Amino acid sequence: MKKIMMLAAMAAMMTAVAEMKVGTVNMVDLVRLHPDHEKNRALVKTTDSDYKAKLDAKQDELKEIAEEGKKAQGDLQNPMLSTSARAEAQKKLESIQQRFLSGQQEMRQMASRFQGDLSDLESRLIKLETDDIREKIRAYAKKNGYDFIADGTLLAFVKESYDVTDDILKSMGVDPAKRKEKAKKADAGK
Repeated sequence: MKKIMMLAAMAAMMTAVAEMKVGTVNMVDLVRLHPDHEKNRALVKTTDSDYKAKLDAKQDELKEIAEEGKKAQGDLQNPMLSTSARAEAQKKLESIQQRFLSGQQEMRQMASRFQGDLSDLESRLIKLETDDIREKIRAYAKKNGYDFIADGTLLAFVKESYDVTDDILKSMGVDPAKRKEKAKKADAGK
């Protein structure tokens, strides 16, 4: 009796699954072709360049301090210095060394902060893009009666007929032909 009930339940489940309308999308293509993707990548690149310029300026400042230290070291080596002048030159050298060490520490902190800020920026921009894409997928699924739309790039095999990526691209205002162009360029680069 249990076997019959279990077989009946499995048959009902298989019938329900067979009646579901299922689709897939290529999330990689959707993100890559999102209308804001290139603008967002340019913003990240510009921000990275700005951060590198600030770090380069700090590096130049440290080089100037190092040169100032070499000069002070040379002055300290002068045999004509009096005891008080030598003590003053030693104080000056120690002050320069302290400024240099503080500058190095500040530069390391800047680099760490910049890397974190850049990573956060990239994450926020990708989240905005993927949230927009998911909303487009939800709207498309609701309008067209889909029960389930999955990321086809995560599945081992999917019939091409299930792929609705081009329809989602159209809903984003992107010509699906761009997807094929990008695929050709990627294949040509291999």
